[in-house]
Order: sequence, then structure tokens, then C-alpha cells
Amino acid sequence: MRTFKDSADQPWQAALLDASMGSIRLVFSPVHGTDLRQQPLAVENMADALRHLETMDDDTLRALLESAAAWDPASGG
Repeated sequence: MRTFKDSADQPWQAALLDASMGSIRLVFSPVHGTDLRQQPLAVENMADALRHLETMDDDTLRALLESAAAWDPASGG
């Protein structure tokens, strides 16, 4: 898990989710709030995803957050 600030200086957390059928998603959650978002990652497996997340800088995380879709865990989408 990574913590970073968005362009409005609000703190967010980014975590990996091993989703269905082998897809891995980056899930964003604000430290204060409930606006969950998700972004699929183009990686082969969770080990690759972990390495990818560790090497992302905050600018990359902010860009992924901006393009991430809203996520409702109860509906899966």
C-alpha cells in the first residue's frame, strides 16, 4: 500500500487487489472520505504489480487516480 497526495493536497491510499480471472487492480481510497476508485493494471501477476507499485512516483499515482473509475466493491464495478 502507498499513501500519496492528490493535486488538491488531499491524502489517498493506493492498494493492489487480485481481482477475478487474473486481473489485478489498483484501488484508490481517500484517507478522509468514501470515494473509492479503481484502475486495472497491465501486469502479469501480483509480484509484478507489487514491484510496479513500489517504483511508481507520486506523479504517476496522481495521474492514475485522475483516470481511475469509481468503484463499488458490493457490485464488483
